[in-house]
Amino acid sequence: MAKKMIAPDKRVAETVVGNRSYKPNRSGVYTVSDRDAKAMKAEGFFEASLMGATTNENLGYTCTGCGFGSWFKKCSRCGHDNGSGINTDGD
Repeated sequence: MAKKMIAPDKRVAETVVGNRSYKPNRSGVYTVSDRDAKAMKAEGFFEASLMGATTNENLGYTCTGCGFGSWFKKCSRCGHDNGSGINTDGD
């Protein structure tokens, strides 16, 4: 099965593993064999995250100031700090 790898620096234009040469696609992702992925990890490459967007409202934080959904405690839309995301004062 092929693996998708990302270079540690976006300026990497090509990499050679053994006798194979790999170039990234437009997004900067290298599609390589499992064996070559292991060698690339040893050189600083990392596996691409394929999680993508989610619609599960129980994940992350909902801003109590503006209602925006975020993965971070501090809202990136209005800057409100949402603390732990769990209401502990009984309200």
